[in-house]
Amino acid sequence: MNACLYECEIGHRRLKPEQKRFDYRIFMLSVDLDELPKTCFLGLNRFNLFSLNDRDHIDLGKPGGIRANLLAWMEEKEIACPPDAQIRLVTLPRVFGYAFNPVSFYYVNSRDGEPLFAIAEVCNTYHEMKLYLVDGMKNSGWQRKVAKDFYVSPFSDVRDSFDFRLGIPGAKWAVNIDNSDEDGITLVSSIRGKARPLSAGRLLWFALKYPLLSLKVIFMIHWQALKLWKRKIPYFAKSANRDSQRDVLRPHSSLTSSDD
Repeated sequence: MNACLYECEIGHRRLKPEQKRFDYRIFMLSVDLDELPKTCFLGLNRFNLFSLNDRDHIDLGKPGGIRANLLAWMEEKEIACPPDAQIRLVTLPRVFGYAFNPVSFYYVNSRDGEPLFAIAEVCNTYHEMKLYLVDGMKNSGWQRKVAKDFYVSPFSDVRDSFDFRLGIPGAKWAVNIDNSDEDGITLVSSIRGKARPLSAGRLLWFALKYPLLSLKVIFMIHWQALKLWKRKIPYFAKSANRDSQRDVLRPHSSLTSSDD
């Protein structure tokens, strides 16, 4: 499948300081960056019902779109990658020009299809971005535990860790991302997807089945945050621990300001 849609169940389960769970359904777009699909209702760097835009992903100012900028980032981080590697992006599309991607995934294979590694592209509500290499193969997927060093939620410390377990996309696709502090797991997040053909008809149907997709995601994030705040869950300010927020792309003024 050079391009497809994944109909996904998203799960979030907070384990402490108190237990809470919420789930919702979305769909995500899966494309080969060398063979971007051309179909009605899906725009490429232009307005449409759904669209894929270079500006929503890794951008180091290099010409050539997402692929060229991702390769430049890998070179900067000294990550060995063949120049002819196949790169698959799994992400939320824009909806009527509006974009919010909490996390996107790049799966990098050799030209003959051998899996090499994956990269998670995490964004927060301040439109900051951080990329994480996930390169430990385990149980036919990629796994790696890394220092987070990034402000994702006001209810999780930037000094926590992410434990990524990324299944390789196929007819089914599974992802788990655990947030851990020094005492153990605090939040478990999961994606369970089933591949659907990418077609104009399917996109139109998903526009009805999952209306205002990106707005739904950002609303759910803020709604759940509001409920946690009302329950007086400990809160971490964005400007706290600035030195622990490292390798952040598109840094917010809270990181770049010289004010104390």
